[in-house]
Amino acid sequence: MFSFEKVPRGKFKSKGAIIAERILFDIKSGEYSSGSKLPSERAIAEQIGVSRPSVREAISALQIVGIIESLPGDGNYISENLIIDDLSLQVKNILEESESPYEILQARKVVEVGSVRMAIRDATDEDIQAISDVWEEKYNIGLAGDYLAYTKLGKELHLSIARATKNSITISIIERLLDITVQPLWQNMRRLYYEKDPSRIEQMLDIHDRIVKAIQNRDSVEAILALEADFDVVIEQLYSLENGKE
Repeated sequence: MFSFEKVPRGKFKSKGAIIAERILFDIKSGEYSSGSKLPSERAIAEQIGVSRPSVREAISALQIVGIIESLPGDGNYISENLIIDDLSLQVKNILEESESPYEILQARKVVEVGSVRMAIRDATDEDIQAISDVWEEKYNIGLAGDYLAYTKLGKELHLSIARATKNSITISIIERLLDITVQPLWQNMRRLYYEKDPSRIEQMLDIHDRIVKAIQNRDSVEAILALEADFDVVIEQLYSLENGKE
């Protein structure tokens, strides 16, 4: 039985790191043996008193180093033949050196929804063509099912929209936020989502197509609605969670 104390608010740099440490402690102490199943993410979050995104990020870091294996539709299991001490530091480093994907998505939504309005107002025809060219390449890669290349081009698409604002501060902020998406925590969570069902990329193709068409038509209202939907869907993908049926 998981018996965690609640995490004090604001005391730690990363709640995900604390959650991971507590799971590792239970494994080391024999509470969970190799091959055993962890409680649901919802149960862990409620007992510790943290948000489910923090639990999801901790679980993802444990997956990256091979401590936990996720079985679609079944749950999370402790891997076999572990050498915990050799892996614990890797988990801590991943969580402490990575920004929370959940918080980054929230920040990007605030910044990029404002920037797309500015981009539509100030973009030249050349700017809109540049956005369209990036999208055409990204769309074709998505149709081919190459999700790794697809997600990499996502940065260039969003940055091409930012460049159309002609505002150096806006461009710099968005570029910084996009750079964080190369961190291992983000990459692993996105990869696992698409690997479970490759057809999921079609939903993202439709949403990004809406964004680009709205920009081409200089329709600020539709562009904002589509961009908000983009971020909402990614948050849903990474956090909510078909595993949310747990």
